[in-house]
Amino acid sequence: MKSKLTLIGTLAVASIAVTLLALSAGGSDQAAAEGEAEQINLDASYNGQEIEVAVGDLLVITLESNPTTGFGWQLSGIDEDLLALIECRYEPGENAEQGMVGAGGSEVWTFEALTKGETTISMEYSRPWEGGEKAVQTFEVTVTIK
Repeated sequence: MKSKLTLIGTLAVASIAVTLLALSAGGSDQAAAEGEAEQINLDASYNGQEIEVAVGDLLVITLESNPTTGFGWQLSGIDEDLLALIECRYEPGENAEQGMVGAGGSEVWTFEALTKGETTISMEYSRPWEGGEKAVQTFEVTVTIK
């Protein structure tokens, strides 16, 4: 009789442990899905498009650039209450990494969605100094933050 009670007690404890483990695993997956920001990657093919992101998401725009020509991407329009510029960096292309003088690469612009709303990111590929060529290329994407 004592061994039957021990067996029933052990099974009950094991059953409760498995149930609690299953519940906690499901809850952590849901919390991770709700709490983690996504990274949305855009390139020149998104020019003129509209996209949707969630508050907290990172929007990464990668555009070809060659600073050895004096040109670079300039941010010409954005609602800073809705999107924050986190980083802008240049990444040399494969040829530049191999030592080829004058080889281009990409500019990578990272924004964070701060609050709900709609804004347009407008950029111009220009020589920024006075008298330099302006807006040789443009990039524009409308962002709806949900």
